[in-house]
Amino acid sequence: MDGRGDTIAAIATARGEAALGIVRVSGPAAAQVLERILHRRRAAQAPRRIWFGRACHPVTGEPIDDVLCFFCPGPDTATGEDTAEIQGHGGPLVMARLLEAALAAGARPAGPGEFTFRAFLNGRIDLTQAEAVMELIGARSEKAARLALAHLEGGLGEALSKHLDRLVAASAQVEASLDFPDEDLPLVEVRDLADALREVARDLARSADSFALGSLLTRGAIVAIVGPPNAGKSSLLNALSRCDRALVDHEPGTTRDPIEAHVELGGIPLTLIDTAGLRPDPGRIEARGMERTKRAARGADLVLLVLDGADGDGAIGDGPGLAIGAGQRGLVAVNKKDLPGWRDRIPAGWEDAPRLGVSVLKDEGLPELVSALSRALCGDVDPQAAVLTTRRQHAAVSLALRHVECAVAGLERRADMELVAADLRWGRDALADLLGRSATDEVVAAIFSTFCLGK
Repeated sequence: MDGRGDTIAAIATARGEAALGIVRVSGPAAAQVLERILHRRRAAQAPRRIWFGRACHPVTGEPIDDVLCFFCPGPDTATGEDTAEIQGHGGPLVMARLLEAALAAGARPAGPGEFTFRAFLNGRIDLTQAEAVMELIGARSEKAARLALAHLEGGLGEALSKHLDRLVAASAQVEASLDFPDEDLPLVEVRDLADALREVARDLARSADSFALGSLLTRGAIVAIVGPPNAGKSSLLNALSRCDRALVDHEPGTTRDPIEAHVELGGIPLTLIDTAGLRPDPGRIEARGMERTKRAARGADLVLLVLDGADGDGAIGDGPGLAIGAGQRGLVAVNKKDLPGWRDRIPAGWEDAPRLGVSVLKDEGLPELVSALSRALCGDVDPQAAVLTTRRQHAAVSLALRHVECAVAGLERRADMELVAADLRWGRDALADLLGRSATDEVVAAIFSTFCLGK
C-alpha cells in the first residue's frame, strides 16, 4: 500500500441489503473512472454537484443501476486527492457490480484503511486523527463517540503539538548554548528553562493519566455485582439492563454462575456481572460459585456491593470476598429501602466507598446509583479534553514525560548541557512519532492494518 500515484476504489458501506450503498474512488484518475461508468462528462466538468444517471459497465456497456454521483477535485477533499462517489441501491450484487465497473474503468481495489492512509500521507490528518476514525466507527457509548469526534477534529493532536512546540523552543535555547561552549547559560535562564519544562512535564503527566479514562470509555468497564444471597443483586442487574437477564426468586442462591449483561449507563459502556451470593459456611456447589464470584470481582474495574438494608439480623456477609481490593474502585448499594426497618449498613473494608440507599423493587435511587457509577469510574474529567485512548499514545506520552523530567533534573544539578539537549531531543521525537511526523513505516502500517475496507 504505497498510497500514491494510482487510483483506488472500494465499497464504503456495510455488507448486506440496504436502501443505499456507496462506492468510493480516490486518485488522479477519479474523474475518468466516473466518466467511463456514467458515459457522460457533466459530473467531472461540474465538480461538487450531485448528478443522476445510469451506471453501466465501461467494457460491456451492460446497465447496472440508476445512481447518484459526484466528483471533487483535490486537494480540498478527505484524502487530499481527486475523489468521486457513486451512490446506488444497497444490495450486495449491485454494489459488487458497481465496484467491478470502477475497477474496469481504471481503478484498483483499495486496501484496508487506504483512503484514510492517503489522507495522512497528504497532510489532511495526523496519526491521532487516523486512530480516531476507527474509534468513532467502533464507539460503544455516547461519551466514547464524543471523545472520538473531538480527536477526529484535531483536539488531541493540537494539544500534543503545543507540548512539542514548547520542547522545540526549549531545545533551541539549550542547543544555542552548545554552540558557545565557553559561555554557560546564566543561572537565571537555567531556572526559567527548568520552570518552563516543569510545566510541560505537568501537562504531559495529566495527559498520561487521562489514558485510564480514555481506555475505559473506548473498551468499556466491567462491573461485578457482589453481596450476600437474596440482597437483590439479580434484580438490580435486570433493572439496570432493562431486561430479565437473571433469574429472580425469593429462595436464596438462585445465581450460581456469573451472568453478564452489556449496557450503556451514564454514557459509559458497561459489562455488568451478576454473581453468586457470598456467605459463611457455604455448601459444596455454593463454594464453587463463590470462587467464581471472587474471580469476577478481582477482574472488575468496579465492584458494586449490594446489601439487604431490611435484614433485621444485620447479616451483611462479612465473610471472605466482601472486602474491596487494594486500589480497586468500589460502590455500595443498600437495597430494600422501601421496607420497614431498613437501615444503612457499613461493611468492614468498605468504609471509604460511596454508599447509596436504593429500592430496586420500587425503582428508587437507581438514577442516583447510575450517576455514582459514572463518577466512580470516570471522576470529573471532561471526556472532550485531550484524553489518550490507545496504548501507543500512552507509551509515547509517557516516554516524552520521562525525558522531560530527566532534562529538568539535569538542569537542576547543572549537568552537561549535551545530556539535557539529548533528553529534550528524545522527548521531541516521542511526540513527533505520536503525531506521525517521524513515525516509522512499521508503526504506520500497524495502525492502518486495523481499518476496514472503504475507510
